[in-house]
Amino acid sequence: MLINSLRLGGAEKNCVNLANAFVEKGIKVTLVVLELRDAVLKDKLSPEVNLVSLETAHARESIFKLRKLILENNIKQFLVFTFQLAVVLVLIRKIWKAEFTIVARSINSLTEKYKHEKSLWHKWISQLMVKRWFFEVDHIIAQSTGMKKELLVLMGKKQTPVTVIFNFLEVGPEKILIDQKSDREERKLLFVGKLKPQKNLFFLIDAFALALEKKQGMTLKIVGDGELKAELQDYIKSKGLQHSIILSGKSENVSEYYLEANLLVLTSHYEGFPNVLVEAHSFGIPVVSMDCPSGPSDIVIQNENGLLVKDKNPKIFGEAIIQALELGWEKEKIKASVDRFSKQKAVEEYLEVMSKY
Repeated sequence: MLINSLRLGGAEKNCVNLANAFVEKGIKVTLVVLELRDAVLKDKLSPEVNLVSLETAHARESIFKLRKLILENNIKQFLVFTFQLAVVLVLIRKIWKAEFTIVARSINSLTEKYKHEKSLWHKWISQLMVKRWFFEVDHIIAQSTGMKKELLVLMGKKQTPVTVIFNFLEVGPEKILIDQKSDREERKLLFVGKLKPQKNLFFLIDAFALALEKKQGMTLKIVGDGELKAELQDYIKSKGLQHSIILSGKSENVSEYYLEANLLVLTSHYEGFPNVLVEAHSFGIPVVSMDCPSGPSDIVIQNENGLLVKDKNPKIFGEAIIQALELGWEKEKIKASVDRFSKQKAVEEYLEVMSKY
C-alpha cells in the first residue's frame, strides 16, 4: 500500500482502516509513506502493519527511492492512494521494465480537483502527467459512482477496468454513547474537514448568515485546520458572526462534536467519498450537502437521512438548512442508512479486485 502521509485526512483514514482490516484477515501488509511529518494517524495503525517511510516530501521526488524499494523487496503488487504516486509507479514500470501490478484508488474528482488548484505545478504539470499516464495502471478503484462515470470519460479509448468500492465506516467504542445523548439543542450545526478551497467555506458562511436571518439561535462549529484559517476568521468577524460561528480547530476526537450536533453541513466544490456524511449518519445526524459531482449522491437519501442541494446559491443552501432543522427526522432510519458501508463488504470487494492480478 502506498500513500503520501498519515496526516489527518479522509484518504489517510481510509488507508489506515483498510490496512488494519487486511491484517485482521491474516494478510501481510507493508504500508509505504513518503514521510511521517504530522503523522497523527500512525497511532491508529495496527502494529502488525509494516510501516516504511521514504523520507521525501513530494511524489515527484520519490521515483528512485520507490524503485530501490521495489527491487530490494521484490514487490509484485501495489494498492496506491493518490493520482501522482500512481503515475510514479507507472513510470518506474515503463522506464525500468519492472514487473508489478498497480491497483490505483481514485480519491477525488480529477476534473474538479484541477479546476480549483492554485499551485502551477499541480494545475498544469501534474495534471498533464496524470491525464497521460494514470490510466496505464492495471485497475482503478473509484470511491463513488459519479467518479467512475468521470474516469470512463477521461480515459477515452483506454480500457482500464474501474470498480466502485465505497469507503467503509470503522465503528469505534464511542458509538455506544449515541443514544445516551438525548438533550441535543435543535440548532447546532457542524462542519468537519480541512480548511481549504475545496470545501467552499466562504459559501457556507454566507449561506449560514442568510439562514440565521430567518431562524435565530443557530450556531455553527467548524472543526478542522488548514490554509484558510486566518481568512475565515477575518470573514466571520467582518460579518459580525463571531458569536454564532466557532472555529474549533483540528480534533483527533471528532465524536464529541457529533454527539452535540444535530445537523452536519457540507458545501464542497468537489469530493471523492465524503466520509463525514457517513460518520454523521452513524450518530443519527441528518446532513445538508451540496450535490457536488461525486460522492454525496451515493450517501444521502433525500428526506430520509439528509438533503442534497443542487443549486450553487447560498440563499438556496440556507433555506435547505432551515428546512432540515424543521423536518422530523427518524434517528434510527438515519443510523440504519450506514449499513451499506460495512467493513466486511468493502474488504471483500478490495480482495476480489486484488486477486485478479
